[in-house]
Formats: sequence, structure tokens, C-alpha cells
Amino acid sequence: MAAKSISIIAPARLHFGLLSFGDADERQFGGTGLMLDEPALHLYIEPADTLIIDADKALRHRIELFAKQWQGYHDIQDELRCRIQLIRSPRQHTGLGLGTQLGLSVIEALNRLHEFPTLGPSERAAIASRAKRSAVGTFGFQYGGFIVERGRVSSEPISSIDCRLDFPLDWRILLIQPQSGIGLSGPRESDAFQSAPVVPKDTTEQLIGLIRDHIIPAITARDFNSFSSSISKYGNIAGSCFSSIQGGPYNGPELNERVNWLLQHGARGVGQSSWGPTLFSFFESSEDANEFVQTLPQDTANPLSLTVVQANNEGARITVSNDAST
Repeated sequence: MAAKSISIIAPARLHFGLLSFGDADERQFGGTGLMLDEPALHLYIEPADTLIIDADKALRHRIELFAKQWQGYHDIQDELRCRIQLIRSPRQHTGLGLGTQLGLSVIEALNRLHEFPTLGPSERAAIASRAKRSAVGTFGFQYGGFIVERGRVSSEPISSIDCRLDFPLDWRILLIQPQSGIGLSGPRESDAFQSAPVVPKDTTEQLIGLIRDHIIPAITARDFNSFSSSISKYGNIAGSCFSSIQGGPYNGPELNERVNWLLQHGARGVGQSSWGPTLFSFFESSEDANEFVQTLPQDTANPLSLTVVQANNEGARITVSNDAST
């Protein structure tokens, strides 16, 4: 192992909704999402005398598990001798794809530290046991931008990427998050997919049509009005497939009410990322986004975190230093 350090800054991920699930004879999952510059994950790794993981307790356990999976993939029996530091990250289970970005970052950092052959998106995901459903974050780690993936059949390890576009960097995304609360994950998420009704084929076709005929052309033409209306419609339809679990197109009465509240105050392109509780709204410029934030009334009893961010079109930023002390 060469004496060097690796710094990885991985983007956050919005997920706008799945195309299908529940029919084993058809492609499962698929969907679309967007990578964000913030709230980013920053992971740093350097040589050490033993394995040291510097992170809070919950994420320390996840990092250790990802490291063991990497060891198993490469059949490494010796103890790892490195320090892995999680400098910052989004909160877990808030709909911003932390689990995938953390897993891929750990796998990539260890691979580079030990100077092993380059891994592709599918290999990283397999080692980290990610992309079992959505592969947006897996491809987003590599490429950034707006991602469309087609879903996978049972014989495929992960979904294939259908389309990747640069997203307009002058457009802004407002993230609306409660101070607490989490979306579904782990066994609860698996149970939700088991109990949710099969997505009708005409619903899947409607979602595909929105992506193909409206969302992609709007991004390409930088047509903000068309994009914002289409992405809201897409999220509403995709979320309604989980109405039996969520109680509506968004996860729970509070989020359903909050979406209506945002729309009443003039927000556009509003939706829920994954299972929430993060909501988003799109704006044509930073001035528009900041003005909206300034005029939006706050509920002091239930304060919200309002963060204006932009897209990430490059994927994870990886810096390798030959001097481990830097």
C-alpha cells in the first residue's frame, strides 16, 4: 500500500419516483433522479497502524460493514491498516441517498488506497450491496447529473442506465426538511414493497412518457416551466403508487399537507425525494429561490430546514495525495 491519502466528496441524491414494482415478469423499479452538490458526504482515508473509523456510532458501524465487504470481495484476510474519517454527511434516512454514497465512497477509497484495479459502477454497487432497487445513486456517484434508469429483470444485478443529462446549473433546488423524522429504510422499506399493490402497466407507461416526452426535452431545452410542471406531475403519480402505505402521494399526512402549503405559497416543481421526509422545489435562479425562502412563513412550533442548492454534474470528486500527512 502506497503512503497516500484519498478524499472523496460525494453528492446527495434526489429520487423522483420509481417506474414499476411488484410484477416479477416485468422490469422492476427503474426511475429517475438528480444529483446535488449539497448536502455532500466527505470521506477521508489514510494509512494507519490499525483500522480506525472516525464517525458517529451509527455510521461507524455501516462504514465497518462496507470495509468488511470490500475485504471479502478481494479475499483480504489481514486486518485493514487505515484511518477512515467521515468529515460530514447528510442525515440518514431522509431521502437523500446517504447509504449508497457512503458505501460507494468507502469501497472506492479503500480500492484506491490499496491501488487495486479501477471499479465500475456495477462492481462498486455489488461490493457494497447497493442498487437492489434504485440505481440512480450508483450511476450518480460516477457521473453526476440527471439520471434515468430503466429498471432490471431478475437476472440482472442492477438496472441499466437509460439516459444521463447535465442539469442546468443556474437552476436551484430548495430542500425542505423537518428537524427530525426519517423515511422508510431496511426491513420496514422491504415490507412496504411487499404490501404495496402492483403498479399498473398503464401507470408505468404514463411515467415513461413523462420522462421521454416532457422532462428530458425540458432539461435539454432549458425550459424551466415545462420541467417544473412535469417533475411535479411525475412525482405525484409515482408517489400515488404507494398511497396504501403513505396515505397519499407523499409519506404521511404531514408531508401531504406541507406539499399543499408550499404550492399555496407559489412553489413550483414540488415533490418528495424517495420516502422523504425531504421535500424539494425547483427555481429558475438563485435570486428566485432566495426570495421565496425569505417570504415563506415559518412555523415556530415545527421549524423547517430550508437549504438552496444546485445540481452536481460531475459525480464524486476524488482527490489522491501522495503525501499521507496532507
